[in-house]
Amino acid sequence: LEFSLGDTDGGDASNEQLLREQRTNDELLDALIERAYAQGRYAMICNSGSSAPRLCGLWTGEWNPGWSGAYTMDANVNIQVSGMNTGHISDMAVGYIHFILKQIDDWEDNARMTYGMTDAIQIPVNTDGDVAVMVEYDHLFPFEYWNAGASWMLLPIFEYWQCRGDVKIPLTEELAGRYGSRKLGLEREILLPLLRKQANFWEQLCTPEYYMDREGNARYQKGKKELNEGERYLIIPSYSPENMPLKYESRITANAAMDIAAARDGLRMLNIVLKDLAVKGWEEETEKWDALAKRLPEYMYDDTGALREWSMKGYEENNAHRHISHLYCAWPAYETQKNKELARACEIALGNRNRENAGIDDTASHGWIHKALVEARLKHGDEVYEILRHIASSGIFFSSLMTHHNTDDSRAVYCTDTLYGIVGIVNEMLVYSDEGVVEILPALPSKWKKGSAKGILARTRAEIT
Repeated sequence: LEFSLGDTDGGDASNEQLLREQRTNDELLDALIERAYAQGRYAMICNSGSSAPRLCGLWTGEWNPGWSGAYTMDANVNIQVSGMNTGHISDMAVGYIHFILKQIDDWEDNARMTYGMTDAIQIPVNTDGDVAVMVEYDHLFPFEYWNAGASWMLLPIFEYWQCRGDVKIPLTEELAGRYGSRKLGLEREILLPLLRKQANFWEQLCTPEYYMDREGNARYQKGKKELNEGERYLIIPSYSPENMPLKYESRITANAAMDIAAARDGLRMLNIVLKDLAVKGWEEETEKWDALAKRLPEYMYDDTGALREWSMKGYEENNAHRHISHLYCAWPAYETQKNKELARACEIALGNRNRENAGIDDTASHGWIHKALVEARLKHGDEVYEILRHIASSGIFFSSLMTHHNTDDSRAVYCTDTLYGIVGIVNEMLVYSDEGVVEILPALPSKWKKGSAKGILARTRAEIT
């Protein structure tokens, strides 16, 4: 894969020289972003093969690394693999699939222990890579009610299938013993059963006893057996990492926009696979999941027109926060592509968060990378450019062009999500694709006047050459 902005490789300038120049430059240095992109792909390849990337990648160099060297799955891993499939790094995708398959038994136990569910999966926010049991129960961070995780974590596997087709996935000796095969078919043996378990989670979480009436009010009616016309399910409990409404006493909430979007997205993925495989009874099954999707809560908008983080009357938005979980519908999902009102609501929500969070909780690198991915999906090239310039000028890069976690020059902890995320951002800027659609240069910044790219994979089993 190649990415170039012209004759801008920086010549004999060292990384240190480029970084010093960037600190005092009002424009993003082409040579620096080219090198960061190349270094990101190099580091991703180094981190490929047997698992997903930890927060620190492979390079902790200490006995007590940040976050215990764990995998954090409520933003970081997802950002780290954002450029994996479109970036043509197949070994990384296979390692990611191994990472997921090792956890499935624990995910099923989590759904059973937390909610009493059967044949369903619920993922924890953190795992050491071997054990994925839900062990974090806390009033401030009630991770046991993070419902969106399965959809979020299965999407990269679905995207790999979109890019590559129904390939056979070789298994490690440990996984081969567990699954009774040296290889598994990606579509029928991996995606289909996992997406069904994810859909079963939403089906069992949604009950007519907890519902939204025709006016959008939250209701509870003990023993209620079915929804009436105009009523929708209430998603409760719900948690939007790691935020809570203003003047509210708990992070345990209802109708988090992330949950609504993740449920819709998960059901969408399952129906696409069911239709493609044409398994016995697929038409009836897709009708069932479509009916569930239509009964999920509707998104709500605040007085500014922004997408609300919680679709609940009485909740007041809290924009002084680094996470933008409520914009899942724009990225990693695709809802905004065919819904101009929703796309505009996400734009306003980003603006509100940027304004109200300025100087408060805005130094976490994953927050900026997540914003850039959303802006790219919304086709805002100049906005993505400014985020990349801000990150590059912040001192977040080490001289190796590896990155740490903060944009405040603290260099407190080594972290790879910024570097890896840049690969995903650039790929999204250059090519948008999904379900038979390929759009070239959807988020090209006005300051990128020339350049070239080839080798990016589209989510249509095509390669951009």
